[in-house]
Amino acid sequence: MALAPKPPETTEQAHAIRRRLIAARTLVLVCYAGLLLLFTALTLFHHDPNWALWIAQVVPLLIFAVGLVRGHHRTYSWLCFVVLLYFTWSVTNVMSPFAYWRDYLVLLITVILFISAMMASRWRQQWWVWSQMGHKPIYRKQKGTAL
Repeated sequence: MALAPKPPETTEQAHAIRRRLIAARTLVLVCYAGLLLLFTALTLFHHDPNWALWIAQVVPLLIFAVGLVRGHHRTYSWLCFVVLLYFTWSVTNVMSPFAYWRDYLVLLITVILFISAMMASRWRQQWWVWSQMGHKPIYRKQKGTAL
């Protein structure tokens, strides 16, 4: 049986977790889109595009699109596992004597994506436990929607 994350004990802690979750979720979506756009741009602007490589790079990421938009914590966790493949690929490219700027950029994006997805998963679980304990959801002041 998996251990449930420790829920926030006070409303202030719940507010803090909600703010962190929103920031992490935004960072995940930005890095996710950035990685997809980077792979697409590098393929489109290459003098001899390798579409098979593009498909191999993009399809594993596209599997998580729906879950990321919906905010499922398991999607974030599984995304971390897949991002590790991109991380190992980019580390080997960076350590090569023929490393390009794009290899360093992919490495940076994957590190940020991994850390933010890992923390978003944890904070999403804590938020879920908080909401299941019978607490009213905390609404955004501007739009009036629950997270």
